[in-house]
Amino acid sequence: MNFPALENKIYFDTARSGLMYDELLKWRKDHEHLFLFQGSQFRINHDELFDKTRFEINSFFNSPNSRTYLTQNFSVGFNCLLKIIKKSSKVMMISGDYPSITKQIISSGFDHFFIDNSWDLENQIINGINENNPTVFVFSIVQYIDGLLIDLDLIKKIKEKFPNILFIADGTQYFGTKFFDFSKSKIDVIASSGYKWMLGGYGNGFVSFNKSISLKHFNANLNVDDLFDLFEPGHLDTLSFGSLCFSLNNLSKYGIKKIENKINILSTYGRNRFEEKNLLSDKIEKREKHSNIFNIKADDIIHNKLLKHKIICSKRGDGLRLSFNFYNTTDEIDFLISKL
Repeated sequence: MNFPALENKIYFDTARSGLMYDELLKWRKDHEHLFLFQGSQFRINHDELFDKTRFEINSFFNSPNSRTYLTQNFSVGFNCLLKIIKKSSKVMMISGDYPSITKQIISSGFDHFFIDNSWDLENQIINGINENNPTVFVFSIVQYIDGLLIDLDLIKKIKEKFPNILFIADGTQYFGTKFFDFSKSKIDVIASSGYKWMLGGYGNGFVSFNKSISLKHFNANLNVDDLFDLFEPGHLDTLSFGSLCFSLNNLSKYGIKKIENKINILSTYGRNRFEEKNLLSDKIEKREKHSNIFNIKADDIIHNKLLKHKIICSKRGDGLRLSFNFYNTTDEIDFLISKL
């Protein structure tokens, strides 16, 4: 995959938006060219493309028997999901989690509470369950501000201990960075946008139900055959979902394990360099494992300085958020450090 945006800048901002690449651009041009000359005939076989996209999603997460629905982004899919969860549910959330999670749950009127987003997050999860008896736990696998990575092995153990809790995970800042086996994760529902680490461009996402999910958390009159009407009303955009399909297929060919190994090397190297400069919070330094997203201690002056040196990152919280993808290098991290 060739990324033209990397020719004149250092891009540490995939956590904000994944990059377009030449092969995907060509596919999109070919797609629109067909529309240009075929008109209505262009969409005669559109269902085949959507079926293929669902297949690519399920294959990417090793979950061939999952019920997967195409949505315009995480927020749209999650909002639809909340409509079928029993209003009597008690929802546990992580403080400071992605606003599309927290705000939608609050505005939907669910009984809810928050656990501390602290260095011992996994202990906070267990304590929150024991003390408050939630029926639903919604969480981002990777926290969008500082990149805290939840321990998925421990999540699996917690789910096994508390099987009656519905586990819903936002994978937007995780999917595409590591191999994820949905079928073995014990998570009940996953949802995500496709424009970040899956490099699918804008306007696509999905919600996927694990094949082992219990329907007891959902409305009594729920008919699973009606879920397509809920999650996929009206006409779906073949350009957007075709882009996600194309990229997932490309990432699979490239090798998700290869991507994971490259990202792990960059993340370990970057974390070591940041810790040498005392740029990370105590919360992150205390944790054994971390993601490929970091929030370093820096102000607007530093941010503007980095931009002048064509180092692209984002302001998040009280610092700068930097995120490493397989197209980055350790030399780029060294250059970043030299400009801080």
